[in-house]
Order: sequence, then structure tokens, then C-alpha cells
Amino acid sequence: MAYITLTKIGEYGVCQDKGTPNFYVSVYLPGKGSMIYRSLRTTNLEDACVQVRSLVDRGVKGDPAEALVQRPLRTVGEVLEFYRPTAEGQASAEFGGIAIDRMTRLMGGQALQSMVKSDFDRFRDAALDEGISLSAIHRTLTVLRSACNLAANERRLPRHHVPAVPYFYTKNHARSAPPKGRVMTTREIAAVIDALDFLHLLIAVVYLVNTASRIGAILDATAAQINRVHGLIHLNAHDRVQTDKWRPTLPITATLEPWTRELPPGFIVNWRGEQVGEIDTGFEAACRRAKLPGGENTYSIRHALGRYLLMKGVEPLEISLFLGHVRPPDSIETTLVYSPFSPDYLFKAKTAVEAFVREIDSFTTRRKILSPPWL
Repeated sequence: MAYITLTKIGEYGVCQDKGTPNFYVSVYLPGKGSMIYRSLRTTNLEDACVQVRSLVDRGVKGDPAEALVQRPLRTVGEVLEFYRPTAEGQASAEFGGIAIDRMTRLMGGQALQSMVKSDFDRFRDAALDEGISLSAIHRTLTVLRSACNLAANERRLPRHHVPAVPYFYTKNHARSAPPKGRVMTTREIAAVIDALDFLHLLIAVVYLVNTASRIGAILDATAAQINRVHGLIHLNAHDRVQTDKWRPTLPITATLEPWTRELPPGFIVNWRGEQVGEIDTGFEAACRRAKLPGGENTYSIRHALGRYLLMKGVEPLEISLFLGHVRPPDSIETTLVYSPFSPDYLFKAKTAVEAFVREIDSFTTRRKILSPPWL
């Protein structure tokens, strides 16, 4: 074959076979001491130049054979599909899949290289029209940032094609947002406990009032996460990667300890041996039977206990560690103080939680929560 070099882009040449309309990319390999040619599988000069420019933009060096097989990613939809297997392996897989589908539907065909803030404004407005909260839109766009970063690291997307994804949900939004659930009093929590009609709901609520955990962590928890030797409950399973919603290791309170005895293997909150997917329906029904004013959910207990800890004078750092708002400190001094195996670990928070649970128990009439029915 006789090749004619039409133009140079970086270290690569865009060539054409003299006797055919086919285009090739050429590069000199010092190790071989010769020029090599790889087919671009096109007869269009503009397309050939785009392909070679993409090699340079992606930082490809030397023989481009492998990079040519991996087609460069150009649109929002292509980058998200490339990222989907990674998202499916994360702890937040369910939300990641929903976010990918939503962005693909609302802006999947847009070229990343040409996206500007107004494009994201239109996505935000469309999502808001569908009833999606601003905080959920913020989390959704975080998935796109991660997808673009991965694609750029894998040299499937030129870094200068990665768009500037705006932040629509700021710290000021978070500070001014209403609580996810109405803050309940201990008397109201007691009334709901008396109105619960199934054992698995009672177990879930008992763990909630003793840990102030997010309900997802309680429903995911298994008996294997309870360390009775050291009096700890690991709210994050050992094989689960932590997310920004940190699942802490907490001391087992005296009021929770009886509920950790004689547990069968498997999920702590279960229905006939199977994991329970949600308790919102049963909890909200109990709130209605208790004739509460409305706006209550499982988060209401978390808010109530958080405020109770403040009223009892527990230090903000200890409250943040207990609630999983911050990760355990990295410095040696504070790690020693807050080590889960130290007798002083979250001691003030633990004492206040026990007082909180006993106060609730003093108001219950139908169910007592200081001892499980199986004991």
C-alpha cells in the first residue's frame, strides 16, 4: 500500500491509501524503528480527523490499536451507560440506577463537550416538574460527575470535554430545609409503640430509639453485626463500603442489650425469616391509630433523640459521631478517646440514650420496651 499523509494531529498522521478511499492513522514507533498504520474504518476525511483528534485528547500514546476499538464517549447517555456497572456495585446502587435512568431520559442525547449551565438548569427544572426534590437532583448530578471522572480516567472521554456540573443544593439549602419528619415527643413515641401491630415493627422501633440510626441501616442489620463480647453494634456490615451517610459502630445501651440476646442468624428485623424492605407503611399507620397530628415518620425518632442528646448536654462531636454525621476522627488522640473498644466510647451519649428510652417506656401502657417478649 502507498499512503499519503494529509494532515498531522499531535504525533499521529491522518493518511489515505493512494489507491482507495479508506483513511488510516499513522504513528512512528521508535521501538520498532518503523511507521505503523491502523485503519480508521471510514472513507470520510472529517470523521477520520475527529477520531485522531480524540486519540490526542484522550492522551493515547504509541500504537492506537486498542484505543480505536474503544469508541470515545461523547454524550451524557454514553458516559452514564459506561458508568452503570460501577454504580451497580456500590452501596447506593438503587439510587444510582434511578439517577442514571432519569438523566438519560431528560438529557441523554446531549454532547458533553458543548454543555453549559443553562443545559443543567433545564434538567433541574424538568426534574422539579416531576416532583423531584432539589436535594435529590443534587445527588443525581453527583452520579454524572462520578461517571465523567471515571470515563476521563479510563481515557474514554477527553478531560476538556467534561462539563462543569453546577451545584444546585448548597449548605444554606440544607440548613434551611425542614426536618425529614416532624420531631416527636417521648410521649408520642410511646403512643406509637403501643399502636404497633407486628413484632418486626416493634423490634425496628426499639433499635431506632436506642441508636437514632437511619432506618435503612436497621433493616440491613444482621445478628452477625452485634458484638456482645465488647458490647457493640456495627451498623455497617463488614463487607459493605461506607458512603457519605456513615453507619457508625455504637455501644449497646443497657436498654437495647436484652433485644440482642438469643437472636437467630440473619436479619434482626425480619418477616418469617426474610428481610423487611420497609416499615414506613406500618409505622405511619401506627401514628394514625395513635391520633398524632401528622408529618411523622421513622426519621422523627432520629430527630427526637438528637435533640434529647443536646438537652442532656452531650458534646456536639459525640452527638455527631453517634448519629453518623461525621466519621471517627483520624488523629491518634481522639481515636483513642472514641475507640469503640474504650470504656469511655460515646459514654455520655449512651447514658443519655438510656434515659431517653426509659422515659418512653414510662409512658407506654400496652408494650414494654425494656425487655423483648421472647425473654
